[in-house]
Amino acid sequence: MKLDFDVLNRISATYGDSFYLLDTDVFDNNYSEMIQAFRDIYSNTRVAYSYKTNYIPRLCRRVKDMGGAAEVVSEMELWLAEKIGVEGEDIYYNGPYKKADYIEKLLLKGGHINIDSDYEAGIIEDIALRNPDVLFRIGIRCNINIGQKPLSRFGVDVASGELKRIVKYINQIPNVKVNGLHCHIPFRTLESFSRRMEYLFETLNDLPESRWDYISLGGGYMGKIDEQLARQLSYNPPTFSEYASVIAGGMKEYFAESARKPKLIIEPGSALAANAMKYATRVVDIKCIGGHYIANMAGSSFQINPAVKNVNRPVVVCHSKDENELREFDCLDMAGYTCIEDDYLYRNYQGKLGKGDFAVFDNVGSYSVVMKPPFILPDVAVLELQENGKAELIKRPQTAEDIFMYYY
Repeated sequence: MKLDFDVLNRISATYGDSFYLLDTDVFDNNYSEMIQAFRDIYSNTRVAYSYKTNYIPRLCRRVKDMGGAAEVVSEMELWLAEKIGVEGEDIYYNGPYKKADYIEKLLLKGGHINIDSDYEAGIIEDIALRNPDVLFRIGIRCNINIGQKPLSRFGVDVASGELKRIVKYINQIPNVKVNGLHCHIPFRTLESFSRRMEYLFETLNDLPESRWDYISLGGGYMGKIDEQLARQLSYNPPTFSEYASVIAGGMKEYFAESARKPKLIIEPGSALAANAMKYATRVVDIKCIGGHYIANMAGSSFQINPAVKNVNRPVVVCHSKDENELREFDCLDMAGYTCIEDDYLYRNYQGKLGKGDFAVFDNVGSYSVVMKPPFILPDVAVLELQENGKAELIKRPQTAEDIFMYYY
């Protein structure tokens, strides 16, 4: 439904002057369009949703219900996947820090572990020795250099021969076989994925005796963004179809003559969740310092992904009074409530704005609710608007008691 001041003000009366607005229909559509784009080229493709990007349980459960898998990087996320009923075989466990007991627990449930370094190979061997009657299949994350600086710190180095050594070491354990190769580099450009595929296939060529059940290309996919946001990027944001052409197309070509077509795993997070959430926050006041106007907001940039700086997300302002009564600004900054100097939600805003208005920021579903610390103020509510204008509570706002109850 269309947002306006009355709707936002009504929500604010119950949940406060800042809150997230979730749109699960947008999330579902992103999932459907992305998986279809890949399957149109390489049918044996599956989505493993990146929980770390946005682990709102409702989203994770929808992925499960739509036939997707879970990509987790901690025992906390593993707990969530199991809590919402994701089967072990539908969980892919990545990340540089995995505890031995959780690795064993997931493997015994048929889950997938992509080991990140040598220490995990030792854990796998210990687990195998304790369970000699169980055949374990293990994935491994490769670290490839496609020219990026600095080099990625994740995965097992290919260039030095370390990857090949660890694969051989694991395969010599009687009841363990390496069956999955994981490759993730945090770049979203189409060129980076093209180079990723080239180096991935070189790695596969260097391991001719391996039988691969799955190849995972990780995440890092750009989702749908509007023109304003696209103009701020240094590259043209690829579409789902363009990603699929490079990745699924590469898989189709490479395995064209192979009787066994391994499953292609893609691990989108931002591509599905980013534009499925908005963040609404009220204008507290507008002041002028040195001839420059600053709007003090009830919200903070820490609530719309604190890792991303100098990017203006699309914003719509819902006015508390008639626009004719408002001042037009040529250049205004929207500043957050924290005591950090560079806490700005939006720079160089042009348009009308008044005290009491709501600014609604789009494309905030990626690394927002999961990275927000209880800094200065507790976290805010997550709601989903219904067609009748009512808001369904997805996550209640934190209270001071929530934060301090764990201290002794």
